[in-house]
Amino acid sequence: QMVYCINTYRTWIEVADDNLYKEHIISRTDRTDYLVSRTLVLRAFKTNGIHAEGTTWTIPEHELDKALAIYRKQDITFKQRIKKAAMYFSPKDAETLIRLATYGIVQLELIVRPTPIPEKPYYLCY
Repeated sequence: QMVYCINTYRTWIEVADDNLYKEHIISRTDRTDYLVSRTLVLRAFKTNGIHAEGTTWTIPEHELDKALAIYRKQDITFKQRIKKAAMYFSPKDAETLIRLATYGIVQLELIVRPTPIPEKPYYLCY
C-alpha cells in the first residue's frame, strides 16, 4: 500500500524497486552484524532542492519496521486505521514513515490531486 501511495501521489520521487534484497551492516557496541533484508529503493525522477535527478535512497525493511513502531506510538488513529485494513493507509502515512525511516532526509511531498466531477452525470449528457 505504501508503494502504491508513493507512485500514485508522487511529485519528485518514485519507487525504483520494492523487492531488492541487500546486505546491510548493523554496528553494535560489541560487534558488527551483517543482515540481508528487503530494501525499498526510492529515486528522484526530477531535481528538488539539494537532491539532483537520479539520486537514489535505499531504505532497509528493518528501518521501515522501526519507523512503523514509532508512528504507531505517535499517532493512535494510525494504529486504529491500520488494524482495520491496509486501504486506510494514506499518503500522509507514507510521508511520515519514509521521513522517520530516513531520519528526516527524504521528504516525499506527495500530492493528492482532486478527481474532476462533471456537473451532470455522464448518462445525462447528450
